Amino acid sequence: MTMTFLRAGEGGKLAGSVRTEDGEPLPGANIVLTGTDRGAVVQANGEFFLLNIPPGTYDVKCMMIGYETKVVQGVVIRSDLTTRLDITLSQTVLDYEREVVVEAERPLIQKDVTSTQSVLSQDEIVDLPVETIGDILTTQVGFTEDASGGIHVRGGRTKEILYLVDGIEVRDPLSGSFPAPVNQNAIAEMTVISGTFNAEYGQAMSSVVNIITRDGSDKPTGRIEFLSDQLNDFRYHRSGAFPSVADTNFHWIDLKPQLILYARDHRRLFSRRPVLPLVDWPVRGGLNVTSGGRLPFSRIYYYLATRVHAQDSPLPSGATLSQDVQLKLTRSLGHRLKLSWLWQGSDEISQPYSHPWKYHPEHQAHTYQNSSRWALSLTHTLTPALYYTVSLNRQILQSYTGVQTKTPSQYVRPNTDASYYFYGSAEGEFEGDEGIYSLDQSLTTAGRFDLTWQANHRHLLKAGGGLTRHHLDIYTEEEPWVGGANFVDDSTFTPRESFFYVQDKLEFDYLILNIGFRWDQVDPRATMWQRLDRFVLWDSTASQWIPAPLVEVPAQSQWSPRIGIAYPVTVNTVFHFSYGHFFQTPPFDAFYYNAQKDLGSALPLVGNPRVQAQKTVAYETGVTQVLTPDISLTVTVWTKDIRGLLSTLQVRYLSNQYVVYTNTDYASVKGVDLSLEKRFSRGMGGALNYTYSVAKGTNANPLGGYFSAYVQEEVPHQEYYLSFDQRHDLALNLYLRTGHQRGPAWGPLHPLGGWTANLILNAGSGLPYTPFVDPTVRVEVNSARMPWTFTADLRLKKDLFSGRIRGTLFLEAKNLTDYTNVLSVYPRTGKPFDPGFSGVGTSEDANHNPAHLGPPRSLKAGFTWEW
Repeated sequence: MTMTFLRAGEGGKLAGSVRTEDGEPLPGANIVLTGTDRGAVVQANGEFFLLNIPPGTYDVKCMMIGYETKVVQGVVIRSDLTTRLDITLSQTVLDYEREVVVEAERPLIQKDVTSTQSVLSQDEIVDLPVETIGDILTTQVGFTEDASGGIHVRGGRTKEILYLVDGIEVRDPLSGSFPAPVNQNAIAEMTVISGTFNAEYGQAMSSVVNIITRDGSDKPTGRIEFLSDQLNDFRYHRSGAFPSVADTNFHWIDLKPQLILYARDHRRLFSRRPVLPLVDWPVRGGLNVTSGGRLPFSRIYYYLATRVHAQDSPLPSGATLSQDVQLKLTRSLGHRLKLSWLWQGSDEISQPYSHPWKYHPEHQAHTYQNSSRWALSLTHTLTPALYYTVSLNRQILQSYTGVQTKTPSQYVRPNTDASYYFYGSAEGEFEGDEGIYSLDQSLTTAGRFDLTWQANHRHLLKAGGGLTRHHLDIYTEEEPWVGGANFVDDSTFTPRESFFYVQDKLEFDYLILNIGFRWDQVDPRATMWQRLDRFVLWDSTASQWIPAPLVEVPAQSQWSPRIGIAYPVTVNTVFHFSYGHFFQTPPFDAFYYNAQKDLGSALPLVGNPRVQAQKTVAYETGVTQVLTPDISLTVTVWTKDIRGLLSTLQVRYLSNQYVVYTNTDYASVKGVDLSLEKRFSRGMGGALNYTYSVAKGTNANPLGGYFSAYVQEEVPHQEYYLSFDQRHDLALNLYLRTGHQRGPAWGPLHPLGGWTANLILNAGSGLPYTPFVDPTVRVEVNSARMPWTFTADLRLKKDLFSGRIRGTLFLEAKNLTDYTNVLSVYPRTGKPFDPGFSGVGTSEDANHNPAHLGPPRSLKAGFTWEW
């Protein structure tokens, strides 16, 4: 029997009724989830429910003395949702045991969904032609990708997504990014909520991604997967990639051996020793190994996933080396207490391509990141209708950015000024290093408590709260050479965050209502000037200017109301409406950057611990309609009003100019989502998602005001189309499968059977840019558009069976059609390689930046063994 364990926000609910053929309730009937330790007794009114069920597919057995035993197979449970199951039993003689097996009817639409939501199962994820969680998200409705690879949801900025792994928030407190890679083969289910969400979720303005990892079971399982490096030619790894560029001096450099040596050296700089030993993966490509089961002579279940990967950039230089390990242990402490422990560790060293350093990548900065995270959770079931969960989480993130293994004192100033943009190609013509060095480390400790109570068959109440403590060590140097900026930021901060929420899910046959509120607080535990525009004060006694005193910044808090309604008109039609206020604290680097308030450099940037939480007020309404027994259509209209966005503002006082973080940016977004889904049947399934949206605002990113001040442009005081405003976004996910016994047999083999093809098509209208006409002509910001983009990704696999072991051969193609996607253009011409002028810093070589185009076609192959 498999032990099951889930925390709040992870488990699903099974509810229904048991009645006779005459419609009379059958109190006392037993409901059992076969293969687990979960069950329920039918109440006097014939109703039953089971809470906190791990997502997946189950067989449900219903038993009653004097009645037949019925087994309903293929009942699907989804996290945070209710699956309805109504069972009818027939009488039988007492001494005659009869078991009736039926297949569960899987409804196309989930009646209690009150916002836009999609659920991806384990089988769907492992067959997708994707490499990261971000690749999966870009196939979902409302998700778009900008020219730099950043993910936006319904016109919001990047980093507005809350990522949960087994119900625990995972976030880099300094940058706000998702720092923990999750092995796709270790995912049991991934739920993606866009737009609006319940009160139990906070610190997000656009979306929630809830990743639930796999548990071990009594049946041992395992999987070994190998993925090759790119099989086709790297066109930019040789000279002459562009016919008009004479770059015969260019020679591709294999960065992988050096990056491994650098990573080993960087580890000694971290104050907390990394747990994982570095693996020098001998070949390019990736190896992914997973294993699950029960530890010998114990009731402890485990699931282990490990992965190593080495990959060269398709551009003239660049490489990424990564490894990660995930171990999950679960243990039942009696019938009511269940314990889970999850540990994740990862290392990644990467050097992206930077066009100015095309000929000198060994002098370009790279980044090494190390992470370690564990989460311990205890679930105590007090009654079948009441349980609570206590969770503790500890996360260590350590990051280094620099050149080779040099200390700042060893950096060499480039002998070609950076204003020339492109450093020389001839040997002996150039020396120098990219002028950035940073060593950032964070320790996050968090605890939370969640209580779930099924008060009656109508009300499902949830409440909870938590406290998070951070210890942030920040160290940065820029241009650390004679005559350089010599900027140094060396500081330590210990901010705290806390929250609590209450929500109620009311379930009627004709209406489902989610209503709740949330309270969040952040205490920066830092000091700041009383006024942002007064960094010095006049001391009349001493008749001189003195530094303005720094005062303690108080904690900031806000309330968030949330409401969602689902109205099932018929079994084939459901309307929904949702509304909410959603707050998100800016990343802490905006609080603490340049904590010493150094104003000595040209146009310095200063962090501000007084910045407020950013706010989005979102509405959406939609309808889901079943068109055929296998096809459904969802149409959703939505709008977002975004205020208090993180921004930067130029301040002039006396003879000084500086830029400080504030909350002056705003935006407004509106759009329509259409989602057509086909349930898998007759060998085919998939989804077609389309979004039309208009995203306008004052700045696309927080540093927009800083860049405007740097080039002496006027700061926007009205809304413009944002640089990630993609008017049309279309994504098709299509999968085809053939039965294993299909076609003629050659002995035990069926050449036409056991094939699976997964195809992802993404098309998007061109992103905006600001054209340049003449310095005397004022042109509206982002008034021109780049061309449409299009990619077709395919994963084709063939299953091979040998007893209990299943082998698979597969081919993976990215940008199958080799379509040329323009990601960046010169404002004078609207072309990727023609700046429209010639002068200092321009040449055919400098103008032809291959990063202005998307990746060309990439072909990879691999195999898996699974048991």
